[in-house]
Amino acid sequence: MKILSENSPFKMLPIEMDAYQRLILDAIRITFEMIENDYEQLLIKLLFLSQNDTIKEKTSPVFGNAWAIIDHSSRLIKLFQKLPSESNHKILDNILPVNSLRNTIQHLNERIDESLIKNKSPFYGILVWHHKNLQTNELTPKILYSGINYGSNVTFKIPDISKSNTEINCISLQSVDKKKIISINLSELLQEIHSICKLNEEKIGEFFKAQGWLLCDWSKQKDIMVSLKSEK
Repeated sequence: MKILSENSPFKMLPIEMDAYQRLILDAIRITFEMIENDYEQLLIKLLFLSQNDTIKEKTSPVFGNAWAIIDHSSRLIKLFQKLPSESNHKILDNILPVNSLRNTIQHLNERIDESLIKNKSPFYGILVWHHKNLQTNELTPKILYSGINYGSNVTFKIPDISKSNTEINCISLQSVDKKKIISINLSELLQEIHSICKLNEEKIGEFFKAQGWLLCDWSKQKDIMVSLKSEK
């Protein structure tokens, strides 16, 4: 899923902007791109696992992508909260639950004693998704445990994806908070983040236009790489 639009104002911030806000908006742009990349990589890996049921090697990177989405999403919230908001950032309400999982990954050493053992939860959690065979429309729930499974409890509902034209659907990451099992639907999270991006693209685009600011092409000054070569 593409989060940023092709001509997003996040990519072409006006030079007249206050440097502080330009820094924040540019960081938001990069964070959107990180989330998009990790989700795309997660889809690729889950599709491979779904089509190769007997293959279990190299599943650790799958959890790496899933937890990276959680971490980047939490960071996205904090960046937006640095900006002024007439609604006190109400647009972020639907993605705030991501912070509970982010706190878990940040304090896993504490969660071991608090609830991981008690709830028989794997250290990096459990991934649940639904694979749809596009030829037969057969829907197969998939569960992936990180590490050794000690009898963890997994709960999920069979979603209505009759209109879906994708093979991987309804990806959820399950872990714990201080006391109980918690989970977040990563697919819905991405949809919410896409909506947040689209609305803010419209708002800041209108604001730039009202200020008479022209969008600036920063392509020669952003995301650059410098290679240093020794003299011969």
